[in-house]
Amino acid sequence: MISVREALDLVLRDLPALGSEQVPLPCALGRVLAAPTLATRDIPPFRNSAMDGYAVRAVDTATAAAHAAVRLRILEVVGAGALPRQTVGAGTATKIMTGSPMPAGADAVVRIEDTAEHDGSVDVRVAVAAGAHVRHPGEDMRAGETVLTPGRALRPADIGLLASLGAAVVSVRRKPVVAILSTGDELVELGQPLAPGQIVNSNAYTLAAAVEESGGTPRVLGIVRDTVEETRRAFLDAFNSDVVLSTGGVSMGTFDLVRATLAELGVAERFWKVAQKPGKPLAFGRRDAVPVFGLPGNPVSSLVCFYLYVRPALRAMQGLERLHLPTVDATLDETVHTASGLTELVRCILEGEPTAYHVRATGSQSSGVLRSLSLGQGLIIAPPEVTTLERGSRVRVMLLNNDAGAAPPV
Repeated sequence: MISVREALDLVLRDLPALGSEQVPLPCALGRVLAAPTLATRDIPPFRNSAMDGYAVRAVDTATAAAHAAVRLRILEVVGAGALPRQTVGAGTATKIMTGSPMPAGADAVVRIEDTAEHDGSVDVRVAVAAGAHVRHPGEDMRAGETVLTPGRALRPADIGLLASLGAAVVSVRRKPVVAILSTGDELVELGQPLAPGQIVNSNAYTLAAAVEESGGTPRVLGIVRDTVEETRRAFLDAFNSDVVLSTGGVSMGTFDLVRATLAELGVAERFWKVAQKPGKPLAFGRRDAVPVFGLPGNPVSSLVCFYLYVRPALRAMQGLERLHLPTVDATLDETVHTASGLTELVRCILEGEPTAYHVRATGSQSSGVLRSLSLGQGLIIAPPEVTTLERGSRVRVMLLNNDAGAAPPV
C-alpha cells in the first residue's frame, strides 16, 4: 500500500498530451489554448475618446473653473463610427462620443458632465491636462505582441480579447474522452424499478458530471455485469478512449473481476491500494498510452478518488499548469477523530471569510453517504500520523467548489 503522494506521482508521470483542434470562438469558453495568440493589429487601432464629452486643446482649458468657465465654439458632432472632418484650433471644440476618433488638433477630452452647452458653444468648467480621457493606438495591445500563451483555460475576457483581434476560430487542446464503466449485478439504470438488493447506477452520473467539470467529454458505457466475458468486452470497448474509469470490482470479493481482467488485457498496473480514507482500494495502470483507473464502488470513495487523481490527470493532459484543487487553512470548530496510518479526507462545511475560515464535519463519514459530499464545500486533509484533530486547531482544507467563500461569517 502506497501513500497518497506516491500514488499521485505515479498517476501524473508521463501522461500523454492531447492534440489540438480548431473551434469557433463562441465555443471556446473554458477550452485550453493550444497555441500562442499574437496581436494582429494595434488595439485600439486609432486615437479615440474614452468619454462622452468635447475634444479640445488642453491649453484652451487652463483657466477653466466652476466659477469661471471657458467658452469654446463647437465645430461639429462626431459619433462612434464616424470620422471628424474639422481640425480643432484655438477657441474651438468638437463634441465627441465614447470610442469616436479624436479630431486633429485636439489633445484632450472634457467630460460632458463638466460642461454646459449653449447655442453652438460649450462652457468648460474644469481644466484638463493633455491626454486626459484619450485612448492611444496600441494602448491595450500592439501588433505582433504575444497576448495569450498556451495552457490557458479561456475566460470571458479572453474571448473578448480574441474577438477584438478578429479571431473567428481558436486552436485549443482536444477534450479528453473518458470512458465510464459501472460494474456490479446490483446496479440498475435510471427510471428502472428497484428489486430487493438493487441500487441505482449513480456513480456513472456522478463521474460524468465530474469529467465535464474537469474539461473532458464523458463516454458512459453503462452497467457491466459481474462476468468475466462481459467485463472483458466492456473494457475492450472502453480502451478506444483517452482515459478509462471503472467503478467497483477492485476489492477482494469473489465477484471483483476488474483487476484480473485488466491484467489479462495488457494493462500494466502501477499500484493497487492507497493509504487513504475513503478510497483505499484504488487501482491504476496503463494500456499503452491510455490511463486506466479502477475506482472503488462506494460513491464517496469513487468521487474523492476522482478529485485526487483523475481530475489532475485530465487537466495535465489538456496542458493546464494548475492541476490540483485549491486548499485553504481553517480553524476546526469540533474535535475530529481520524484513522491511524491513513490520510483521511473528512467531508466538511466551510464558513466565514477567507482570512478567518471555520470548518466542521458534515456528519457521517461513511463512504456510502454521498449527501455528505453534497452538503460540504471541502475535505479536511488529516495526515496519517494524526488520529485526533483537536477543536480550535488549524487544519488544511481542499476546496471542492468555487463558492465556498460566499458563506456568511460565523
